[in-house]
Amino acid sequence: MDRNKKPHFVIGVAGSSGSGKTTLSTKLVAQCATIGISGQIFSLDNYYHAQDHLSLEERKAQNYDHPSSIDSALAVKQLRELRSGRAIQQPAYDFVTHTRLKESVACRPTQLIVVEGLYALYFPELLDLCDTKIFVSTNIVTAMLRRVQRDISERGRDIDGIKHQILATVLPMFETYVRPTQSNAHFSINWDGEEIPLKATEGLVRMLRDHFR
Repeated sequence: MDRNKKPHFVIGVAGSSGSGKTTLSTKLVAQCATIGISGQIFSLDNYYHAQDHLSLEERKAQNYDHPSSIDSALAVKQLRELRSGRAIQQPAYDFVTHTRLKESVACRPTQLIVVEGLYALYFPELLDLCDTKIFVSTNIVTAMLRRVQRDISERGRDIDGIKHQILATVLPMFETYVRPTQSNAHFSINWDGEEIPLKATEGLVRMLRDHFR
């Protein structure tokens, strides 16, 4: 590899809740693996603040869609470690109990690191660490339907609680804080259908193949 090329490449992927950013990130890492590029998803969902000091009811009442809910300082610190070739002990978050698990997860550095989350393109320190920045743009109705399905199947939520959260925090925070970060992206990927946008994914894989060649 050219000495001027970085040994690690960081891609930031942001978008609304339910936009498909996690699916896109997973597909990208998997496709890169088929051409010999090691990769991992650095999910900002792991960096919600620990809330052991609060009762379960108090935790449920928190606004998890506001940028202050993310421990951005820890996320930046650990991303820098991975970029420098050092392993980290990443926190793990439990969406049922609304706090961090006691056990952390060992993460080793990889060539590709995909920073994925609502606020992947919000914090200036994270933006500085990303080589390429992507915003996944999705029709808000489609995104919210995906959100409902995920929260029921993966996070043990009931429909009344989901509806309240969408109206009280998800949509207002998206309009106020998440949507404006689209201007920080190098490009946007429009994804309104069921199928993952293959052309965009294939283009990213080609870019990474050329980078690590």
